[in-house]
Amino acid sequence: MKKIKLLSLLALFSAVAFTSCTDDDKGQRVYKGDALLNFHNGVSRDVFVFSGTGFTEIDIDYGVVKAAAGTNTVSMVVDTETSTAVEGVDFVIINGTDELVDGELTGQFKVRFLEEGAVQAGKVVNFKMSSPTLESAAFNNTYTVNVSLSCEITSFVGDFNATSWWLGTSTHTVAVGPAANTIQINDFWEDNATAPNFILSYNDSFVVTFAEQNTGYFVAQYNGYIWARMSTDASQVSSFNPCTRTMTVYVNYYIPGVGSYGNKQEVFTGI
Repeated sequence: MKKIKLLSLLALFSAVAFTSCTDDDKGQRVYKGDALLNFHNGVSRDVFVFSGTGFTEIDIDYGVVKAAAGTNTVSMVVDTETSTAVEGVDFVIINGTDELVDGELTGQFKVRFLEEGAVQAGKVVNFKMSSPTLESAAFNNTYTVNVSLSCEITSFVGDFNATSWWLGTSTHTVAVGPAANTIQINDFWEDNATAPNFILSYNDSFVVTFAEQNTGYFVAQYNGYIWARMSTDASQVSSFNPCTRTMTVYVNYYIPGVGSYGNKQEVFTGI
């Protein structure tokens, strides 16, 4: 039987008070601080350049914590000291300068990753932002892209070491799944005799999704089974890299009608 910590399902979260917040006339907390720049929708992603396509383009979202005032120029720059990908060789910033005008909260940059520079082992580029009128936040201020030449799914499947909330440290075989664009982590739900394999679907960018699944683990204290569903945090995107054979899956574990154990990160590394 696996050893998991049965956390309280009804944990109380204390409210965090910020010195930059005050109460409005309705008693609600209102942010009064600066319009700090930060990257939105996560701070990292894997990008794959497919053979024969020439390049892959992505959009990188950013914004401020409160609506901008006036006209503000925002630039996205490369942190060359921590990046292994080289601008002009491995990628081109198509739109690296944007403007946030009065009342706007979000903006977008565009980057093109080139097939000529892509390798299966992968390269890393770290982006930061600068603006003469807006300060960067202390959070989400770096956006990391791991770019690699696409590999076939047959290069990915095989044996993996897992570091997970669910099982701790374990070893599993990841195999091609029962349907197109699916993989399965064999014997991950070791308590579920009828469906022990964790079935995952993936798209052309190797972003992972999955249907709600019964783990088979029964918690007598709450008279219910633990189920697994996708993370409830939209910024936690599950994905895998078929070239480096790494996969991160974000899972929300819960007992129907009782409560949730929260969002957990499960990491798989090819052996």
